[in-house]
Formats: sequence, C-alpha cells, structure tokens
Amino acid sequence: MSETQDKLEQAIEEFTLSCAGYCVATYVLGIGDRHNNNIMIRETGQLFHIDFGHFLGNFKRKLGINRERVPFILTYDFVHVIQQGRTHNSEKFERFREYCERAYKILCRNGTLFVNLFAMMKAAGLPELTSFKDIQYLKDSLALGKSEEEALKNFKVKFNEALRESWKTKVNWMMHSLAKDNRP
Repeated sequence: MSETQDKLEQAIEEFTLSCAGYCVATYVLGIGDRHNNNIMIRETGQLFHIDFGHFLGNFKRKLGINRERVPFILTYDFVHVIQQGRTHNSEKFERFREYCERAYKILCRNGTLFVNLFAMMKAAGLPELTSFKDIQYLKDSLALGKSEEEALKNFKVKFNEALRESWKTKVNWMMHSLAKDNRP
C-alpha cells in the first residue's frame, strides 16, 4: 500500500471516529445551528463543530419554523466517506454505528455527573442555560432514569431517524446557503 493510500485510510478512520463523537455529542448536548458552515474537517480527516451558541435544545427558528429537523447530522455524504465510497459497505457502517452506540452508553453511564456539572454552570450566565428546563433536555437525551437497554433502544431510534431524514438536513443547508449568499 502506498503512503498516499495509507494517509487516506487513516483520514477516513479519523473521520469515522470523529463523526461518531460528533453525532453523539451534538445529540446529547442538543447543539443547534448545525449547518454546513459550522461543520469543519481537518486535513487529517477529523470532523468538528465550531459554533456552540445554541445548545440544550434551544434550536434556532426561522419564520416560526424549527430549523433543526433531525436528532443529529448524519448525511449520506458522511456515510459515503465512512463506507469509503462504496454504496454497500455495511461492515464499515456497522462499525461506525457501534462507535456511536458505545459512546452514547459511556455518556449515559456518566449522565448524573454531566447533569450535575451543567446544573452548577446555571449561575454562569449562559443565555441558554438558565433554567431547569435546559437541564431537563440533558436528562432526556441521556435517558436518565431508564435502563441502559432502554436508553440504547431510544438512541438507535434517533440514529435511524437522523439517517432516514438526512434529506431534511440537505434542504436546510441549501436554504442556509441561499440566505447567506443573498445577504447585502
């Protein structure tokens, strides 16, 4: 295998791992404003988000319409990279799904700690962390009070919804790009 091929394989692996972390983190934390201008990729393949102004389910609305229509961003473009350009590579995609599920279970096991840390930050004056309603978002996304099996079952539903409804993400990104391009 050539050095270029090795670097490509490593970049795809970095993308896959960071995409799993991104999907789980943005879902659990309720990160909003998840459009294509806020999602970056390093040359190494790592995917990351750059705007954390909207979180804990305080999603942006435009003309009364919620712009966040999926639990987290998982476009077919992302899946295409994870599957290394193949249309059917269930082994790679299933490994990605397992990464997501494993990360989610780890966060759930530590859910009480996360909730307590966010509750302590309530006094920090962050505009989207002012009430126990904001903390409740975190409790709900981590399925606190449910068994690990129930929590994981709920996450799997959200995962499948994010994938199935990814066309809504593409429409949102297109509308965002059009609106941005038409600003004076």
